Amino acid sequence: MFDLLVSVLVVLFSIPVFAFSAYSVALLAGSFFYRDPATPLLPYIEAAPASVFLAVYNEPRVVAGTLDALLALDYPHDRLQLVVADDSTDETVGVIDGKLRDFRDSGVEVQHSRRESRGGFKAGALNHAAGKLTGEHILLIDADSRPPPGALKDGLAYMRGRGLSFVSYRVGHYNREKNLVTRAFALFQDSVDSLQKMGATRLSVPFSLQGGFVLADAAGLKEVGYWREGVLAEDADLSCRLFSAGLKGGYLSSSELPSEDPSSLRVWKRQAARVAQGWAQCLRANFTTIVRSKSLDPARKALLLLTMLSPFAALSWLTVTLSTAVAIVFGGLDPSASIFGNPLYIVAVTVPVAVFYIAGVHSLSLRKMLSLRNLALLPALSYMITSMFTISAISFVSGLAGRPGHFFRTPKGGASGESADDQGGEGTGTLVLEGLLSILAVSLSLPTFLRGGTLLGLSLFGFGAATLKSMEFSRFFMREERRTPRGGSAGQ
Repeated sequence: MFDLLVSVLVVLFSIPVFAFSAYSVALLAGSFFYRDPATPLLPYIEAAPASVFLAVYNEPRVVAGTLDALLALDYPHDRLQLVVADDSTDETVGVIDGKLRDFRDSGVEVQHSRRESRGGFKAGALNHAAGKLTGEHILLIDADSRPPPGALKDGLAYMRGRGLSFVSYRVGHYNREKNLVTRAFALFQDSVDSLQKMGATRLSVPFSLQGGFVLADAAGLKEVGYWREGVLAEDADLSCRLFSAGLKGGYLSSSELPSEDPSSLRVWKRQAARVAQGWAQCLRANFTTIVRSKSLDPARKALLLLTMLSPFAALSWLTVTLSTAVAIVFGGLDPSASIFGNPLYIVAVTVPVAVFYIAGVHSLSLRKMLSLRNLALLPALSYMITSMFTISAISFVSGLAGRPGHFFRTPKGGASGESADDQGGEGTGTLVLEGLLSILAVSLSLPTFLRGGTLLGLSLFGFGAATLKSMEFSRFFMREERRTPRGGSAGQ
């Protein structure tokens, strides 16, 4: 009976993951057939009024470089507007004021929006300033995004040539080579772009935008009501509402907007947790909208819901792996007689692993970065990702439950490469659960391995060791030294 209960649990928690794995195979195939459009650049005479929309909060180390890049955009200045949604309370204010004078001197219209409180966080800041936008097209930029001179014209040419309402640019990395974590994160982001966005564009199915790398028609943003406040992943939420409204989007791989990658595994984990909770909130908030959409056919509705459900994979892995290991060690479950011994199940769990490695190699090939040094990152990246499973699973469940969560901003060190404050730590409950599950996984790994669960045992040990490593216990002994005043500078 116990064996049956474990098998039923494993199947129930595996079905959504297997569905997304099958979808990933289709996306992977689509990504190999993706081709950038051969659309010529728009001549200046056709340049439509465009606005650049920049969201900033206490980011003095990066915003100056971003504003310099925006001023260098190859676009008629008399047709360009800059709107800055600025919630800053530190020296960022002075940096922005000085740079905006350069824009005004060059003939660019400037609108600077400031608020007295941070209600709604980034989405609230964007909504507060949205009424100042006058352009027909809006380039959405984060404080660390560095668009190349031709980004706006390339995006507009692509939109007009394909009849699109919004365009997602490729995410670049100006600190890629800083350390092992930045190299791994860059490879992860490249793989996501190559797999999900290239594949989705080729298959004409919905995908999730990233807020600082988007060009959108102003009319489309207004139609869906701009940004929803109270959702941690406002870009994913906007994606759901744009696609549900029948607006078409695409991905422009050849136009890259460099940005800064997280330089520590702990910061990356907290970013992943925000995404997991934000996507769950998005799924909760948009489920009815997607299902009732008259612009999406049933297949695209299902694929959009499945995309928002993708963080469920972390919860599924923890539930399936740990429950099966406990059953093997304490319940006498024979691995060969369990679902883990079923050839069909083995094939099913191998698919996402194969997609992960193929997508990684494909993304390196696209960037002309295929080398043994970079290929060796793939197994390291896989263990880094497993270290995020616990915090991502907790965050995903919190999002589905409607909990508001904390809007964690990835700290930015800028071109100086200095480390920035990561805004405190995780909650005590999360840390305790991470530690307990890690210790449990390591404790179960050897007996599971010895009882014939070879792959399961290795997976448990890798997960436990990687998670314990990522928790950086040494920081607990330096908490007072690392603490900075709330609302202060982003770094020391």
